[in-house]
Amino acid sequence: MKVQKPNWFSLIELRDLFERRPWSMLSWASGLVATAFIGYYGILALGNPPSVIGEQFVLAEFPPTSISPWFFAKPITWFSYASFLYWAFGLESQRSHFLRFSERTRRFLFVVTAVIGFGALYEIFFNFMLWSALEVLANNCALPPCNPDQLFNSFPNLRNPLSLVFATKVVTLVFSMAMYSLYFLHRVEKEIEKRNPTPAPIFSRQESYGVDTMRNIPITRSYSFAFTTGVRDPVAEYPQPT
Repeated sequence: MKVQKPNWFSLIELRDLFERRPWSMLSWASGLVATAFIGYYGILALGNPPSVIGEQFVLAEFPPTSISPWFFAKPITWFSYASFLYWAFGLESQRSHFLRFSERTRRFLFVVTAVIGFGALYEIFFNFMLWSALEVLANNCALPPCNPDQLFNSFPNLRNPLSLVFATKVVTLVFSMAMYSLYFLHRVEKEIEKRNPTPAPIFSRQESYGVDTMRNIPITRSYSFAFTTGVRDPVAEYPQPT
């Protein structure tokens, strides 16, 4: 029985892979970070489900303030940043594939992305307006002044209300992804136009506007002949020299 040494990536091979596919490596790394945050705090909520959807991603801080009292953020914030980087780096890694798409496919993707961005932008405005109304007008908290992290939206008629901070950051993430996708598709269109320039027209400016141009036709000189019908004066005769 032989014991084989596991075939691990060496540092040189890993560096070579990063040099060949940098955007893919960055995309996968960001995706793993986003999955780690959403998975860890999601598992913590299995034993003690929160009364508000997404509350476990809002009320916690990472790293804990006891370890890093000056630099910390909510798990949903880290998840949003990592997810955006995963999407942006992923698009850049697939740039060559988008360049091979047909014009109809690229236009369809552009329209669909614009619709997604429109819907996310509406949700952002709606959540911020509802957020302000619940905090200032409705005073929706047990002990005023209200903590904005504890505000929730009960209007979708769900079994549990939805955390406004959680929902707002998710729709902001979707809107940011849509905007970057539109920018990316616009860059792809510009690069395709640069690679395949439109040939210049071979006709002149007058012909492009439908104006008849003068042809190089030789012009014949016109001659006029005068005819007289009256009696001509007699020609005076001079004597011949002798």
